[in-house]
Order: sequence, then structure tokens, then C-alpha cells
Amino acid sequence: MKSLLAIALLFLPPVAYAEVTSESLCFSSAGPKSINFEMRTYYDSDTKFSFGSVKYEHSKQPIPLVLVNSQSETLDKNAPDQMTTTWYEVFGGQVTGEYEMISQGTEVASMVYTSKKKSQETGFLFNANAITDGGCKW
Repeated sequence: MKSLLAIALLFLPPVAYAEVTSESLCFSSAGPKSINFEMRTYYDSDTKFSFGSVKYEHSKQPIPLVLVNSQSETLDKNAPDQMTTTWYEVFGGQVTGEYEMISQGTEVASMVYTSKKKSQETGFLFNANAITDGGCKW
């Protein structure tokens, strides 16, 4: 995580005050051998810069994420926009996977991970029960 912060600091211009918001989300796959991960995202509203990481339940180190695309779509003028965000997973200097999340307001409709190595997709469900003040707890 320290290396991710160091990389982020290289790209962020020095400012006296920056509004950085963060979000921590917990996800679990379905099935008897559930795969669990925590996604943390950060956004600097002054520079419009986003970065994040995922940390799987039994991993020691988080994996850096780079925001590739973020699209907003109005489905109903009386409801929050639907957001589709796509993040690349970067490991060992290579893009190793892609996370695509579809959300509307506080609801996460879909989270899909695609492994670049195996070309395999894995669907995940938002796991609100795993959210704690310190991150995700399974």
C-alpha cells in the first residue's frame, strides 16, 4: 500500500488542501468456496485523479488499480445516475485483470472481474455485512 501511495503522490500536484474522498467496498463470490476481496478507491476532486486497490481475504498485499473508464447514465430523472466504472489491476508492471462495477446511488448492481491471463470472468456480490470501520471482515 505504501508503494501505491508513493506512486499517487508522484502524479498529484502539490496543493495546500485537496479534497480526497475514499470508499471501501466488500465483495464475495457465490458458491461453497467464496472468494472475498475489499476494494478501496480514492478520488481527488481538485485534480480529478482516481486510484484504488483490491485486497483479497487471504492476501498480504493489496493490488493497485488504475481507473480506465467511468460512465454515467440517467435511467430515471428521479433516481441517481447509473455509474459504470472500469479499473485495471496492475501487478508486476502488467495489466493482469479488469474490474467492472455497475452502481446506482449506494446500490451495487454488478461487479465482474476478468482475468487477462485466463480470459475468465468471475461475478461478485456486494457484501454489506462484511463492512467494518477498519475495512472488510469475513
